[in-house]
Amino acid sequence: MNRKKMAIWGGLLLFAVFVAWTALSIPDHPEPVPESERKPVEMTYGQNTIREEAGGKLLWELTTASTAMDVKSQATRFTDAKGKYYFPDGKELTLTAPSGNYDSKTKNVKLSGGVTAVMSDGTKLTCKELEWVSGKDLLVATGDARVEQPGMRLEAERIEGWDEFKAFRATGKVHFVQEKDKKGEKAK
Repeated sequence: MNRKKMAIWGGLLLFAVFVAWTALSIPDHPEPVPESERKPVEMTYGQNTIREEAGGKLLWELTTASTAMDVKSQATRFTDAKGKYYFPDGKELTLTAPSGNYDSKTKNVKLSGGVTAVMSDGTKLTCKELEWVSGKDLLVATGDARVEQPGMRLEAERIEGWDEFKAFRATGKVHFVQEKDKKGEKAK
């Protein structure tokens, strides 16, 4: 064989080796990760405020120290919550809690870790967890729930409040105390 033919065969051999090496070194496509095993993609914020309005009127607002929102489900978790609920008659309910979450589908807010809620008329609520059920205008306090008003104290495992926080329903180990005034009569 002459040199020219050897060079052509050598070049073809080198080309074949290069093609084989390239084809064999291409990585396999990774198997898709099942939906249940995927980590949620979250957006995180520092201090943040979320609010709800209806007809141009502010219904409630919540300020947090930090917020994380799942991009797909829009589920929102937050820390160091400070919130206000504005009643139609001008009263306000001020809430504080170490943590909580907001469900964008139901518009419910759940506070946890020890909640304190104080109404502008002096009514005070404390509990481990407090949920605002948006569609029902209902507050549901659970875990060592306690409502105090001048002359009255109500303790239970669960206390529901509605009608601008004027009506309550208590369930589970209920304890009710109504103080007497100085004349010995029951307070109203």
